[in-house]
Amino acid sequence: MNINNNSNPTHLYTQNLANRQNAKTADAADAVSKSALGASGEKIEFSKFDALRKEPEIRPEMVAKGKELLNDPNFPSKEIVDSIAKLIVPFADDE
Repeated sequence: MNINNNSNPTHLYTQNLANRQNAKTADAADAVSKSALGASGEKIEFSKFDALRKEPEIRPEMVAKGKELLNDPNFPSKEIVDSIAKLIVPFADDE
């Protein structure tokens, strides 16, 4: 029979805490290494994400397009409004 007289609660707590922190570090390392792999196992090319990050957050050409559409009395068109209405209330027109 093995009896460890040094197993006081504080010692056990510190030991468990250290084990838990080591496990979290290992899990985080696994997550980082898996983040470079796609669902089918192929490597993801991060250079495209870096190129996207270099783009300005506010694009002046899109702001100009938005202002143009805002001033257009025919936007959104009747077809667009009807298609959105059918998504919101999916009933046929003849009911």
